[in-house]
Amino acid sequence: MNSLASPSAAPAPARRHLPAFLSHPSVLVGGFLVLAIVLMAMAAPLLGTVDPTRIDPGMRLKPPSELAWFGTDLFGRDVYSRAVYGARSSILIGLCVATAALLVGVTIGLVTGYFRWVDAIVMRVMDGLMAIPTFLLAIALVSLTRASIATVVVALTIPEIPRVVRLVRSVVLTVREEPFVEAAISVGTSTPKILLRHILPTTYAPLMVLGTYICASAILIEAGLSFLGTGLPPEIPSWGNMISEGRTFFQVAPRLVFLPSLFLALTVLGINLLGDGLRDTLDPRIAKRM
Repeated sequence: MNSLASPSAAPAPARRHLPAFLSHPSVLVGGFLVLAIVLMAMAAPLLGTVDPTRIDPGMRLKPPSELAWFGTDLFGRDVYSRAVYGARSSILIGLCVATAALLVGVTIGLVTGYFRWVDAIVMRVMDGLMAIPTFLLAIALVSLTRASIATVVVALTIPEIPRVVRLVRSVVLTVREEPFVEAAISVGTSTPKILLRHILPTTYAPLMVLGTYICASAILIEAGLSFLGTGLPPEIPSWGNMISEGRTFFQVAPRLVFLPSLFLALTVLGINLLGDGLRDTLDPRIAKRM
């Protein structure tokens, strides 16, 4: 009975899938793109950039040159520098939203799935949160407070929590009937220990995949909010802000929109490819067909 109650009875940890990860083309391509964007964001000051917020009216809308590789915008700011530094804002928001949504959602999902008496109440609350459009929530929060990274993170995290709760709850409802969980209960294992040591590890694989999609979705929605003027303030370098400011001069200087759009597309593509590769590797039904 003790052997049934041991953590080894749970599904294999993700490290056993490492060889499959490294050989999957989507993981390789997606991981390379994500790693390149992250390294670019971290090493932004070392990549030939200048102050992305410096305004120089005498340099407004200059074409590409040795001083400004992709030219300057309406306010004389270096387009290349703003695009590189904009990666910091996007990556930070994506990681913060994914981390916060996973932490809160996993906690609520474990409790909801294990204790049946709280299921009806919590899930009705989750249904209510899912009915709130992300854009409307962000507009409301910005109007009540002020445009900032923290406001955008909160606005994007709240609608993502129900997704995580539903996923974790469905896994817990299945796993709580497994023999190794029943054995742990029969030998007197405490409820927190059962949740953390026996049930939580079974959610790692689907949560890894969902986390990548939440991160990509947060980056894309933040760019849309900034494009509409309800995301990050204009002084913060952001791909959405750059696209919004450059759309007026698109016919004259399409580079103002091209570079931030390219970085945004490559980042979202890389994260989605990474998530697809993780799903294909961690899902036994798909892995058997490969």
